Amino acid sequence: MTELNNQCDVLIIGAGPSGASAAYWLSKYGVSVVVLEKKTFPREKTCGDGLTPRSVFQLEAMGMGDFLETTHRYDGLRAVALKKEMELSWPDHPDLPSYGYVVTRF
Repeated sequence: MTELNNQCDVLIIGAGPSGASAAYWLSKYGVSVVVLEKKTFPREKTCGDGLTPRSVFQLEAMGMGDFLETTHRYDGLRAVALKKEMELSWPDHPDLPSYGYVVTRF
């Protein structure tokens, strides 16, 4: 186990989307942050590659828009079950984009 400096303003447990985003925004505003994660990254996770419009909004606010544009953009959802298929557009929201992205974790 790596020995860590025991001085920080905020300790975040978990480096998933919420923990990583919290660490980004806190550090951007000068807060000393340490993030602890028990898993090794990158890792595969079911449905972990699909980014919804709300996720895209946050990542674009974090300056990652140019990177996202290099990945696969999609404009809605497709559900397939029991030999039936349904396609849905993302709901309209005045503050969010109308698209998502697929970004592999590897």
